[in-house]
Amino acid sequence: MGKQFRKSRKPYNPEDSVFEKPPLNTETPRQNIRTIPAQIVLMANDGFSNTVAGLGEASLKMASSSFVRSGLTERREELTVIYRECAIAKRIIDMPSEEMTRSWYTLSSAKIDETDLNLLRTLEAKHSVKQEITNGIRWGRLFGGSIAVMVINGDEERMDQPLKLKEVRPGSFKGLYVMDLTQGITPSIELEDDLDDPDYGLPKYYDVEMETAGENGPVYRQVRIHHSRVLRFIGRELPHSEMVRNSYWGASELEHPWDEIRRYLSTCENIGQLVFMANIITLKMGNFGSDLAYGSDRVMENLEQTVKQENRLRTSYGVQVMSADDSMENHPYNFGGIAEVKESFMLDVAGAAEIPATILFGRSPQGMNATGEADIRIYYDKIGQQQERVLRPVLEKLLPVMAMSCWGFVPDDMRISFNPVMTISPVEKADLSMKATQEVLEVYKSGLITKEQAIRELIARGCMTGNWGNIA
Repeated sequence: MGKQFRKSRKPYNPEDSVFEKPPLNTETPRQNIRTIPAQIVLMANDGFSNTVAGLGEASLKMASSSFVRSGLTERREELTVIYRECAIAKRIIDMPSEEMTRSWYTLSSAKIDETDLNLLRTLEAKHSVKQEITNGIRWGRLFGGSIAVMVINGDEERMDQPLKLKEVRPGSFKGLYVMDLTQGITPSIELEDDLDDPDYGLPKYYDVEMETAGENGPVYRQVRIHHSRVLRFIGRELPHSEMVRNSYWGASELEHPWDEIRRYLSTCENIGQLVFMANIITLKMGNFGSDLAYGSDRVMENLEQTVKQENRLRTSYGVQVMSADDSMENHPYNFGGIAEVKESFMLDVAGAAEIPATILFGRSPQGMNATGEADIRIYYDKIGQQQERVLRPVLEKLLPVMAMSCWGFVPDDMRISFNPVMTISPVEKADLSMKATQEVLEVYKSGLITKEQAIRELIARGCMTGNWGNIA
């Protein structure tokens, strides 16, 4: 609502101006101050604005959003607290890390036998290699980066030199030393320039603070480590320019779903508060408003004492004693629709974390005939992709070193294959084995392959079914 002012019908005469005309500046005529005649009245619009109520110009633009760098990856202390206290965030970090290494790998070569493989597995178990790699993946996902240093006995004074396989002596591999970005890892400015090196374009050295035993306790010293001795783990991959700005590390995996996690946690907190408001009792008392507003201290004390005594006289049978002029009403709260709202926020978190809600929240699939098998299969297919992207480069760098320490040589036909991540039931395994065997037998009976070829095909398919493992 506004007021509208009309212009005066009297023609404008500059001599009638109530403002004093400033003297003209002959040097800079363009800077002359223009006089404003009193007869000209401008249009004005009246309006209102209430900041508290959010009305008018003070209202929030609720239907807008923007993307601003959160900087969560740089706040590593906050990431540590989130990982320790938020169960959902912990599962987002831990579950893919453990799934990638749960089924582990299979090593095959024509130059090694089962005895050699048992020696390698014994070396892995002795130094907890599987668990250390899992931790490296875990802290890389949480902080955006971590490393695992291959500890070689006798190389303590030449950590800054390239690791050469022919110089790895038998029994010299002593495990992995995992460090995350909170432990002071500084990549060097100098980059690897060898095009044949798998770490081409990445830092050539890593300066770390390593703990060593001293006479009066642990001593920390700065150590420069060559990248050939380091297994590198990163979180979510970034564009090249952003990776360079982030010292060649990735981003925390929590940075992507963090907004959805906060909305879900806030929703759960508000639902918890509604439980305390599920049953609101209203007590109507005569002259309560006037006594509360204008009553003296004595009146206020009597009012509080009256309410306390009435609450004390309330019995467990629901009997409430009060004055005849007073009345009491009960207002129960209806919780209908809250479960659907919470579930929608759960699905948002699961989608942002790229983990099915049935796995992330540990709940059964919803809906008629729902099994969640399609979501689970997509999830395990993604785990298989992460094994190829994250785990394979690590194993291809680590296993030759372990082979030199265990066998004294590295087979040139050594092949790494990952075991299936998604397990199947015994009935499904038996059915799959029968179908795979029947296919091989039909081809053999038709004369298209020889007996030796059929046996090799059965051994190859036995990796999926777990059968035919005793055929040499």
